[in-house]
Amino acid sequence: MAQDFDVTVERGRLRARRFGHPGATPALCIPGLSSNSRAFDALGESIASRGGEAIAFDLRGRGWSDISASGTYGWERHARDILEAADALGIRSFDLVGHSMGAYIGMVAASLDRDHRIQRLVLVDAAGIPTMSSLRAIGAGVQRLNETFADADAYVAAVRAAGLVTPWNAYWERHYRYDLVASGGVVASRTAYAAIAEDSAYGATHNPRVLWPKVTVPTLLLRAAVPLGPASDGYVLTRADYTAFLSRHPGRRGAEIAENHFGILCAPAACTEIVTFLARDAEAVA
Repeated sequence: MAQDFDVTVERGRLRARRFGHPGATPALCIPGLSSNSRAFDALGESIASRGGEAIAFDLRGRGWSDISASGTYGWERHARDILEAADALGIRSFDLVGHSMGAYIGMVAASLDRDHRIQRLVLVDAAGIPTMSSLRAIGAGVQRLNETFADADAYVAAVRAAGLVTPWNAYWERHYRYDLVASGGVVASRTAYAAIAEDSAYGATHNPRVLWPKVTVPTLLLRAAVPLGPASDGYVLTRADYTAFLSRHPGRRGAEIAENHFGILCAPAACTEIVTFLARDAEAVA
């Protein structure tokens, strides 16, 4: 059974979701641009079923975490939030799992980790520069944050009809319902569009490839092999960047999964790759 709780960091309160029980090295999970902690429910259950522990976060401005002031977002500030959350929870060493923008945040966190607290890093379908087709598809999906809906069913139906989240399943149903708040007879996402816009602008002006040499911990990179959206080149992680990242360091492992950018998070093959990688002794993959 997963447990929700709050943790306070310098820039505000974060909502977190724990799977499993404290004891093993926990995997701290960082969601993407407009996502939330529920995106890791499938993975968290897989980790817990093997006796491990996972803690997934709503980043500031998303889900049930605090919405902070303009100018407080960006990959580095989110990375510091995660490191501060580990401090607040008394976690000395941990693994990191990041999806989409969460993968960039994970790489930044690894670059800031002077005390070598991060044991392993998992990057899920992000490491380099996305194609314009994938960014257009993601941008279209984010527009839901500016809209209101008659009820939760209408909201979920609209997300599902957009066709980006495939295959649709109960995990994604919970993910999108979790983020809703009712007011004035309608429902809307709790996630702040201004926070998403600021993080999007940050990403547009920062090249994630400059982080590659700074990632020295054992790393697993997963790539979604199915394009996102209608364009044939709709990849957040291109094959060229996937190959280039893995070639930079012998301790890096990779796998391509036959799902798109969203489907990869719930894919049994992806969960198996991650759980197996995190279960390895760090020295064996360094």
